[in-house]
Amino acid sequence: MAERRPLRSELLLALALLALACGLAFATRARRHEGRRGSDEPEWIAISILHWQQLVNGARPAGAELDPPAERSDNPWKQGVQRTTFGYMSPCLPKLVWGAALVAAGHSQASPRAFQVFHRDDPAAGQRAQAELLPAEPLARRVVLALCALSAVLLFFCARELVPGRAGLLAGTLAFAAWFATPLVQATSNYLRTDHFMLPFCLAGLLVALRRPRATLASGALLGLSCGLAVSSKFNGGLLCAATAAWLALAVRRDPAHWKRAALALGLAALITVACFYALNPRLWGEPLAGVQDMLGRWDKLLGYFQDELAPRTGVAVARSLPERAALFFRTLAGGGFVLGYAGLALAAAGLALLAWRATKGCSHAQATLAFAVIFVLGTIAWLPLDWERFYLTATPALVLLQVAPLAYAAERWLPRLNAA
Repeated sequence: MAERRPLRSELLLALALLALACGLAFATRARRHEGRRGSDEPEWIAISILHWQQLVNGARPAGAELDPPAERSDNPWKQGVQRTTFGYMSPCLPKLVWGAALVAAGHSQASPRAFQVFHRDDPAAGQRAQAELLPAEPLARRVVLALCALSAVLLFFCARELVPGRAGLLAGTLAFAAWFATPLVQATSNYLRTDHFMLPFCLAGLLVALRRPRATLASGALLGLSCGLAVSSKFNGGLLCAATAAWLALAVRRDPAHWKRAALALGLAALITVACFYALNPRLWGEPLAGVQDMLGRWDKLLGYFQDELAPRTGVAVARSLPERAALFFRTLAGGGFVLGYAGLALAAAGLALLAWRATKGCSHAQATLAFAVIFVLGTIAWLPLDWERFYLTATPALVLLQVAPLAYAAERWLPRLNAA
C-alpha cells in the first residue's frame, strides 16, 4: 500500500519541485529555434488565438470568407482556419490553453493568412501575417516549458511510489533529473507542438493507479478525467485508456471478489473520457461518430502524405512495418535521444525485468508501472510513422521510470545496510 503522507506536506513539496522544475526546464531547453520562427509555430499561435475567439467569444470562423466554393461547409467548425491541419482534426485542449494565455496577455488578433492554405498564392501576405505573431511566441513557448516541468514533478512522485522511505525519495530525484538530462526532452520542450500537453495527464493517471491500487468509483473518475484530458491533448493519449483498462483488470486479479466494483469503475472511467473528449472538441457537437471518423480519416491522410511525399524530399527515415518501427525506435533512442544511449537502454531493460519479477510477487506498484511502461513503449513503436524526434516523446516517461527502477530497488536493499554499518 502507498505510504500515508500529510496532504499539506505533499502540496508544499509539489510546489517547491515545480518551481525548481520550471527553472531547470528553462536552463536545459534547446535554443536552436530562439530568435527565429520554427516550422508550424506561427500556425499553432494563430489557431490558438482564433479558436479561443471562436469558442469563447463567439467570433465567426476566421477565414471562412476565403474558402473556395468546393471546400465550404455548413458546420462552423469546418470553415476557414478550422479546416486546416491545425483546426478541427487536431484535439482542442492545447489550443484552448495557448489561446487563454495569449489572449489574456493581449495577443488577441491573428490573420488567416498565417496558414499556408490561405497564403499559397500570396507568400508575401503569409510572411507578414506570421511576422505579426512573433511577439506572442515567447509566451507560447513558456507554456510548453511549464508543461515539461509539470511532467518532471509527476515523474518524481510516480518514481517515489516504487519503493518506500528514503529509497523512494532517491528514486524520485533520479527520475526528476533524468527527465531534464534526456536530449529528446531538451529538444522538444522549447518548441510549439502539442506533445508535452498530453504527458502530464498520462503521468497523473499513473500516479492515481499507484496510489489507489484498489478499484473504486473515485479511482475510476480520476482515471477517466486523466484519459479524457490526455486524448483531448493528442490522440496518442489513447494509450492511457488502454493502461486504465489494464490497471483495473489487475485490481480484479488481486481482489476477484470485487469484480463488479472494478467493472463500475471502468464504466465510469470510459463515460468521463468520452464526455470530456466530446465537450472539448466542438467538431463533434451534433455528430460525434461522424466527427471522430472525419478526424481520424484526415490524420491517416496526413500521415500518408508525410511518409510518401514529405519524407522522401527531406531525407527523413520512414517506418512502415512493425520490425522497421522497432528498429528505428531503439536505434534513435540509443543514438542520442535517451540518457546514456545504449547503456541507458540496457538499464531500462533491467528495470523491465525487475518490475516483471516484482509484479509476479504481487507488488501492486510494480504491476501498475510495468503495465504503463509496456503499453506506452509498445504503443509508440506500433504507431511510429517516421523519424521525427517528437514522435518518440510519448514513450519517454515510461523509459525514464524503467531506467530508474533498478537503482530504486538497489537503494531499497542497500540503504538500510549502510545505516546499520
